[in-house]
Amino acid sequence: MQERLKTEFQSVAAVSVVDSDASVQSLIGGLLGRMMIVPDLTAATAALRASNGEFDFVTATGELLTRHGIFTGGAGNGNGNKAPGSILGRKNQIAELQAQLAQIQEQVNEASRKKGALQSEQTSLQASLQQAQTELRNQEVAIAAHEGEFNALTNSQRSLNSKIETVVYEVQALAAHEQEGQQKRAALAEVVTQAEVREQASQTQVTEITTSLEQLRHQRDAANSVLTEAKVTLASEEQLCVSLARQKGPLEQRLRELAQIVQQRRNECSSFLQRKSQFETEIGESQRQIQRLTHEREVVNQHTAELVAQKETQDQAIGTREESLRELRRRLTEVQQLRGTLEVELAQKTMSVQNLRERIQQKYQVNIDDVRSECITITIADEGPARIQTLTPEEMAASGASTDWASVSDQVVALQKRIDEMGPVNLVAIEEYEETEQRHTFLTQQHEDLVQAKAQLLEVLNKINTQTKEMFTETFNKIRDNFRLMFTEIFGGGKADLILSDEGDVLESGIDIVARPPGKQLQSITLLSGGEQTMTAVALLFSIYQVKPSPFCVLDELDAPLDESNINRFIRVLQRFIAQSQFIIITHNKRTIGMADVLYGVTMEEHGVSRIVSVKFHKADEQVTDHAAKPLVPPAANPVDGEEDKLQSKTDTMEVVMAK
Repeated sequence: MQERLKTEFQSVAAVSVVDSDASVQSLIGGLLGRMMIVPDLTAATAALRASNGEFDFVTATGELLTRHGIFTGGAGNGNGNKAPGSILGRKNQIAELQAQLAQIQEQVNEASRKKGALQSEQTSLQASLQQAQTELRNQEVAIAAHEGEFNALTNSQRSLNSKIETVVYEVQALAAHEQEGQQKRAALAEVVTQAEVREQASQTQVTEITTSLEQLRHQRDAANSVLTEAKVTLASEEQLCVSLARQKGPLEQRLRELAQIVQQRRNECSSFLQRKSQFETEIGESQRQIQRLTHEREVVNQHTAELVAQKETQDQAIGTREESLRELRRRLTEVQQLRGTLEVELAQKTMSVQNLRERIQQKYQVNIDDVRSECITITIADEGPARIQTLTPEEMAASGASTDWASVSDQVVALQKRIDEMGPVNLVAIEEYEETEQRHTFLTQQHEDLVQAKAQLLEVLNKINTQTKEMFTETFNKIRDNFRLMFTEIFGGGKADLILSDEGDVLESGIDIVARPPGKQLQSITLLSGGEQTMTAVALLFSIYQVKPSPFCVLDELDAPLDESNINRFIRVLQRFIAQSQFIIITHNKRTIGMADVLYGVTMEEHGVSRIVSVKFHKADEQVTDHAAKPLVPPAANPVDGEEDKLQSKTDTMEVVMAK
């Protein structure tokens, strides 16, 4: 903004022309950081409009135009004299200003008396126009249009009243205005006389109402313009008086502050000299301590080396013992596993024996414990039946024979097989086998389908997670970079960042917002003030907008906690995105409302009756094509606001349409 002002209006920053020590540069920056030097008052007024009230402007002749629109005559009070350099000279200047203020107060009192006279004249005019207004009720449509124009002129008058504070030179022309007021009062008296004559003529000549109605309309407009000029003159005088009264206190306070600052800087200079000598003494002591600590560090290093060698020896011994301990533990584990295996086999054998006992008992009704112990030898011959011989245990032990349990088991299995083969035949075994085989085939196919679907689902999930992580990481990095730049732009410095709480799992990770406005330490957003949190949220919102813009955006009182400077920053950021998105903003801030194209509100013209009003704003050089209403005609030129009525590139023409 400063570079654009320097280019367009040949302005110079006041800080750049002041040479000072480094110790007071921050103080000068705080005092003159918003001050710009311009050639004349015209350039100051144009630069103030271009900067939207961000800087103060001072001319080479000492005229000052603040960012709030307040104009003062500068150090020379408009006569070219330089400001006195001493405090006594400034006190004399303050006394002169107080005398001038008393004179201006007398002029304001005279203007107040003139206001009373004008108000009485206005009352008589209103009484004379009462009859004409009753006759104009049939023309309500035309009157409503004029009332709309009057409301627009009233709004224009309010904006001009806020700007008239910059035109202090009207104080020197009060005498001329007084003479003009007398002429206007004579003109008003003549208008009243003519109105009375027309009123008498309208009572006697009803047939001439149409012609006289047109004349009354022109005369009413002239009276309204005269009344408006009188109000503007009175308001300018009252605002001038209030402005001077307000400037008196700050000037006195500023003098006291400057005196305190001078004394404070002197005290700081003396303290700096004392601290310098103290620091030199401490530096010498620190150098001696450094030498002593260097020697102690060498001794400690030698002792540390010895301890490290001892530690390595002990570590080797501990490693050897731990290795032997691990070998013993491994052997113990193997023995325990072998014991467990044997116990399991023993339990299985015991269970098998018990099952055999139960099967013999159930099938043959024989308790194997009651069977007499005897030994049978079976000799299988190549021809003829097998020869069977029964021996007692003593005879079998004497002969050295033993039981071949494997052969016995084989014989038992063969006999059992033959018995089973001789059992009943199952006639439906083939159908049952086919049904079982079909069921097995179906279940096998279903199992394979489920296994294949599971593998496909896992593959799709892995692919989705991979793509989601890539898209999230890419979008997050873009938003993170945009947020850093947007935060620095909005706050005019500082740092901000977005941090993932769990970078290993970005899809389930939280996001921490860390912000450091200029002059503060890096901290979480929860530790910032309400306005700083709002501006940080605005930076994050528009950082996301830069990655994926939306055609519409609704902001509900987002600017409520913002002060004047942050409102200007918010508006500048918002204007960058108007070209690609439409914003619906719910707000009460005048600055935010001023940048809108269409305004919707609710008004109560009559008590208890609300009406929705839509206000459409168009540039002065644009052609209105959305409805048949004509643009408002600008008010007649007068000596006070003639400069303000000039066609400017940024002036908007407002059209008011009542919503049905």
